[in-house]
Amino acid sequence: MSIIRAGRVVEAGTLADLRHLTRTSVDAELVAPPDGLARLAGVHDLAVEGHRVRFQVETDRIDEAVGALHRVGIRSLVAQPPTLEELFLRHYGDRVEG
Repeated sequence: MSIIRAGRVVEAGTLADLRHLTRTSVDAELVAPPDGLARLAGVHDLAVEGHRVRFQVETDRIDEAVGALHRVGIRSLVAQPPTLEELFLRHYGDRVEG
């Protein structure tokens, strides 16, 4: 698979290879509110509502983020790798080149 921008290949590889280029979405319900999650490198768009957290984490930082959740206590956890659309938008965003 290749992502082409302005006539040039900007990334190439399998979908699994390209997923490391963007963030994984995490949604978790915890035993208690998280402590220190906002300070972790690679965590973005953190939203905390009581014992529920939602955030994006750089794929190579998932282990640290899940470790922080584990220390608090996890009731439920959903981690979703980036979709093909998210990989594409990383290179194109909302800009259209003509």
